[in-house]
Amino acid sequence: MRAKFQLIVMLCGLTACASAPEIRYYTLDMEPSGQVAPTVNLVVDQVRTTDALSRPQIMIQASPTRIEYYAADRWVGAPSELVRQKLTAEFGQPVDGRRTLLVSILVLSAEQVDVADGAAAKMRLSVSVRDSEMKRYQPPLLEKTYEASRAAPQATAAAVVEALSICAEEIAREIVSDSSAI
Repeated sequence: MRAKFQLIVMLCGLTACASAPEIRYYTLDMEPSGQVAPTVNLVVDQVRTTDALSRPQIMIQASPTRIEYYAADRWVGAPSELVRQKLTAEFGQPVDGRRTLLVSILVLSAEQVDVADGAAAKMRLSVSVRDSEMKRYQPPLLEKTYEASRAAPQATAAAVVEALSICAEEIAREIVSDSSAI
């Protein structure tokens, strides 16, 4: 009887493993768009995320009051690190002789939003910019929330992540424009 029970438990375990979905990993497109031309050095200093974005699964805002996550589609790393890498690529390497500004970011959203005709990607970043010579307790030179959204051609994680990459590029252009005017 005990051997029969163990066999049943083992078969159930094997069946569960055989039916597990394949996990797919995604990252933002880290290639610079080439559409950003800063007149100052922008260095990404700190990047944090909200608790809702701290999970590895890609988030879906299914309705104004309901959040879901893709079961098998995940970020390859923390969304905060992916945003850091993407914006660093967009801002480019520091140039000697230019003023250096430090950019701190709180990622408020980087998600799929379900809309009537499919899906859209939405990225929202709260940004503060300081001169590299300033102390942290001094008020920033610029504090602003940037938002970009873009329709995804399909309601899939792959399409949404591509659209989020473009959203990040749009926000990078706005940050560069505002920071260059400081």
